[in-house]
Amino acid sequence: QQGTPIDFMHFAVENQRSTMATEPDARHFTKLDEQEFLSQAEPQIIDVGLDNLKRFKERDHFRTDERFEYPRTGSDPGQILIFNQERFTYKPERKGSTRDVNEIIQSFQRLGYNVEKKDILNDGTTADVKQKLAQVARGDLSEKNCLIVFFLTHGDVKDRLSTRDSSITANELWENFRHCPGLENKPKMFVIQASSLACKGDDFSTTVQTNISKPSEIVQDNTFSNTFLGPDMLVLYSTSEGNVSFRSGLTGTWFIQELCKNVTAYGRRDDVFGLVTRTLKCVNGNYFHSEAGVYKKQTPVCVSTLSKKFYLNRNKDRAMILKYHDYYKEVMERVERIEEQLRRLEGK
Repeated sequence: QQGTPIDFMHFAVENQRSTMATEPDARHFTKLDEQEFLSQAEPQIIDVGLDNLKRFKERDHFRTDERFEYPRTGSDPGQILIFNQERFTYKPERKGSTRDVNEIIQSFQRLGYNVEKKDILNDGTTADVKQKLAQVARGDLSEKNCLIVFFLTHGDVKDRLSTRDSSITANELWENFRHCPGLENKPKMFVIQASSLACKGDDFSTTVQTNISKPSEIVQDNTFSNTFLGPDMLVLYSTSEGNVSFRSGLTGTWFIQELCKNVTAYGRRDDVFGLVTRTLKCVNGNYFHSEAGVYKKQTPVCVSTLSKKFYLNRNKDRAMILKYHDYYKEVMERVERIEEQLRRLEGK
């Protein structure tokens, strides 16, 4: 028996209450209908004023706890790379992808990242993409505290990502950075918004069909292996292999939009795993797509070799906690010395 929209709404709201009882999501429950997916209108794009000038520096006056989190010793918060594949030679256009790029730029600029025009490649060929990845890997990354790569495109079987004229494997995104000296012992994050066109002919089509009374199953035909990853890497997929991500021509993709909203809302406080967990929950619990009486949902996937907590920037609240911890430790040491002196006096 299929659930009704009311059932899905009730399910999403109850799920939100049980898993995040103390804080609201970055976005509340949303239903996107067929009309919005089929709309040919252009998305609203905001001028973010990219000019290749570095405006932000790492806020080194805030401490970090290098025992449990990746150090941020460089002067630059991190290297951002965006590959936006919107138009293709042999595949349909990905309307709304520019809206995703816009949100990525704004959300990371709010956290102090320098997103430069030269690091945004639109509709690149396979040669263009490989050249850009190799160029960045060969550059001086010693002052960069992390690497974050976004790849927005169509996906295909065997973990392939479409370029304008052909495709690359997902492994080729991070291959150049596995042994990159400038990024050694630094976190490297790869966000892949891609979906398979094999599920359905329409580009906006869906992921696994969801029934409230029956749990969703992960597709087994997944060729991705984390043995291809290097150390200190995190790969975030918009969906599992063989499934299709939702995208609106007006508002962009569910996955990227939710990720950016959570980065904006909680990026100064939560580590990346916390942000990813929030994003997965929001995409999976707050959205559904109705088509011909069938209600469908989407579940992103995360694979990681990170060995410490990865924060997107320094934070005064975390710095204050560390300061309080040091103060408490100092006070307790003084108390122990006083107690020792008292015991000696009593012994006399």
